[in-house]
Amino acid sequence: MTSNEDRLENRAHRGLLPPRLLLFSLLAQIPLIFLRWPLRPAMAPVLAGSALLLAGVTLNLWADRLFHRRGAGVCPFSRVAALVREGPFRFTRNPMYLGMVLVSAAAPLLTGVYLDLWAPAALAIWLHFGFVLPEERFLREQWGAEYLLYASTHPRWIGLPGGDVPATVRRRA
Repeated sequence: MTSNEDRLENRAHRGLLPPRLLLFSLLAQIPLIFLRWPLRPAMAPVLAGSALLLAGVTLNLWADRLFHRRGAGVCPFSRVAALVREGPFRFTRNPMYLGMVLVSAAAPLLTGVYLDLWAPAALAIWLHFGFVLPEERFLREQWGAEYLLYASTHPRWIGLPGGDVPATVRRRA
């Protein structure tokens, strides 16, 4: 393992890991919920929140099972034996992070406290800069052109472009 890989793996073990960030995001929403008590959310947002919650949990479980089947580490910055490209990885390179953001975004819709949408936005930013971008560097170092080709054809988040992929790699896709 190179010193850069050691640094990234150690960083993942020292800091807050994504499941704890999700928990923090949900707990941070509680004060505004108490201020708005009793809650009377409208039916349409509750249905939308239920759909987001179901989608988020499904993405996380589906991606987790694929990781385990392929022998890939679920912990950020774990070395992987193979790039996982099937299942939810066909629409997003980060289905677990996306799932966590969806779960966090479900809470304000389910409670009707829309001001709490700041928490999933903050979670998405934290995950993006703290995990997604560093993991991409880690995977580029481990997999090189194979990862770059995958990244050039699959969005980082749903519907958003992949990022800094060299044009020569994009042309091969």
